[in-house]
Amino acid sequence: MISETSAVKGYEKSAPEVAKEMEAEMNAIKQVTVANNRAPEVHVPEPEDYDTDLEEEKYPRCYTVPMEERPRVIYMRACHKFNLTPSSSFLKGLTSGVVKLNHQNLGPDGARTVALGLVLCETVSELHMSSNNIGQSGIKYLIDMLRENENISVLNLADNELQTYGAQLLCEMLNENDAIISLNVSGNNFKPQDAHLFHTMMSYYRCTLKELDLSHNDFGEYGGKLIGEAIGNNDTIETLNISWNGFGPNGAKAIAKGLEENSCLKVLDVSWNGLEDVGSEMIASAISANDVMVDLNISANRIGMKGLGLVLKALSSSKSIKSLNVSRNPITFEGPVVAVQTILEHPECGLQSIEFRDMCVPRQFLPILAKINEFKPQFKVKHGGYVIASDILHHSMEQRMETVLNDPMMRLLQYVHERKLRLADLFFQFDTDRSMTISEGEFVAGIKKAGIPMNDEQIQQLVEKLDVDADGEIDFGELKLGEKKYLKRIEKIGAELPFGHKKSNSRPASKMSNARSRPASNTSRPASQISARPMSNSSRKTERPKTVPDHLLQPRTKSDLAEELKKLTDSSSSESEGDT
Repeated sequence: MISETSAVKGYEKSAPEVAKEMEAEMNAIKQVTVANNRAPEVHVPEPEDYDTDLEEEKYPRCYTVPMEERPRVIYMRACHKFNLTPSSSFLKGLTSGVVKLNHQNLGPDGARTVALGLVLCETVSELHMSSNNIGQSGIKYLIDMLRENENISVLNLADNELQTYGAQLLCEMLNENDAIISLNVSGNNFKPQDAHLFHTMMSYYRCTLKELDLSHNDFGEYGGKLIGEAIGNNDTIETLNISWNGFGPNGAKAIAKGLEENSCLKVLDVSWNGLEDVGSEMIASAISANDVMVDLNISANRIGMKGLGLVLKALSSSKSIKSLNVSRNPITFEGPVVAVQTILEHPECGLQSIEFRDMCVPRQFLPILAKINEFKPQFKVKHGGYVIASDILHHSMEQRMETVLNDPMMRLLQYVHERKLRLADLFFQFDTDRSMTISEGEFVAGIKKAGIPMNDEQIQQLVEKLDVDADGEIDFGELKLGEKKYLKRIEKIGAELPFGHKKSNSRPASKMSNARSRPASNTSRPASQISARPMSNSSRKTERPKTVPDHLLQPRTKSDLAEELKKLTDSSSSESEGDT
């Protein structure tokens, strides 16, 4: 059994040594997989002359663990020994080949158990452990594991406070490990002096990295000079993220010099580095010189209007660059106009996308963009909206109009109009077998024979729209319905109907609407000479006899009421005197 003393000694040994000790001890345990209630798959047969005086319960028979089960078993036993809860994400990753343990706060002990579980693993190719507070004590176990395991190609250790000690171990391991091609060590509080370690690693001839993320560290200008020199020496890295490092204009100068000598870097992110106008122009000029870069991100670098013009002018001669991000810079709304105007004046520029995420564009931006799209249909500008609210509606209507006019149904109706045909004539022209339905084959053959300008994708799209019941055939009713739906779409965007079609009233006309109205008469209608039909006795109204005099029903003033009251009192007093 694994004792406490052996566990304590395991803290001082390397990960492979501890793993081998655990494996040897587990072969002497009867139920090695009790921790997760899974029975072993391979058993060692007992010899026939097997005999022992040992008690069966105290010293159980041994079982052999299969090779594919060993990483899981070692990990479970390590979690049990170090009093940690096993991670279900790790166990799933052993099967899928991608272990994702981001934001699980594993700490140094958790990193140790992961390292033990992966020492003998041959199925895992990606390990993601960002934001786990591994620290300098936990990284040692992972590095020991990576020295033995050369199956992992993607490693993510971002936001783990590795600092100088972790950087040293990582760079030394990468000089020996040729399997890792993607490394993310952003947000690990690397200092300017740590840039020496990455400079040596990137410049080493055995470096096999394709992707490297060193963002959100504190290299500064001094680190920028070293990273720039390493970029010039490296010939494998294709994607590099060095944002949020405070390189400044001086660091940008060294990076630009390295880019001139580099011939493999395709994606570069130098955002949030305070490059300013001068540094951004130098980097853009270097990219134009080597003509390899595809994607450049220089957002949030305090680039003004002058700097933007210099960057665009430098990139205008580059045919390799496809995407440029200049968001979050102090550029007015005239910046996007300057950008598209530069692209319009330099059609040889390879840019296909420019990003101004936080910048609104004015009205004069739209016609320039439309001219660019005539010779660059894929060119797009990602912006933050429009300066004038009405421009939003105008641009939206233009996009909807463009979509409607490019619909394959438009080309079909245009063909009918130009040939002065009816829709029925087109239907019988396509219906070659006179079955009163058009099959998909007949429709495709008819479109191509008629010479209607449609590609195979547009023809298929039109067939799917017209075949409402999805039976594989188009009858005349479906063709007519497709025309009606298309014309309604044009009506909704407020455009004029093409080819002489008239707008249909939203409310159906009455049957009498087309009838000739009767002129108004100057004289009133004469009364009828026929006497009215006499009323029946049951329908006659019987008047109720009046029980209240009419003079009491009329409204009276207060003075009239007082006078009436006085008369009544006088009459009552006189009657009482007569009685006496």
